[in-house]
Amino acid sequence: MTEIKKLTKISLIVVAIIPFIFGVILVFLFDLTLNYEGWTNPLHPRAFGGMCFLGSIFAIVMLRKKEWEEIKLTFMFLYSWFIPVILVELVLVIILGPTLLPQTISQMIIDQILMWIMLLLGIVSYIKQRS
Repeated sequence: MTEIKKLTKISLIVVAIIPFIFGVILVFLFDLTLNYEGWTNPLHPRAFGGMCFLGSIFAIVMLRKKEWEEIKLTFMFLYSWFIPVILVELVLVIILGPTLLPQTISQMIIDQILMWIMLLLGIVSYIKQRS
């Protein structure tokens, strides 16, 4: 049995904190903070906020485990949902970019940066954990 390395624990802490913050903003504060356009369906951001909460709970549960074999599948699942989120947001920026407000575009850019950082941190920690 392989013990969980420090880099993997750091990546899980990051994935526990950042999606939790996204979840709070999307579920409770969306209309106050992120709805610059005013036309968004209120269900979609709240559903994604719920997914962010779920990802944070998965990360916290995995942090409590001691062995890599116990969390490997959940770890891969947790990081695999960043890929479609990144792709969908990139497509939205490309398609809707000319019609969006500058605040919305800057918020999407910040989202992309954070998602890429979390995804790359997860990939690096997975590779280091396997070796």
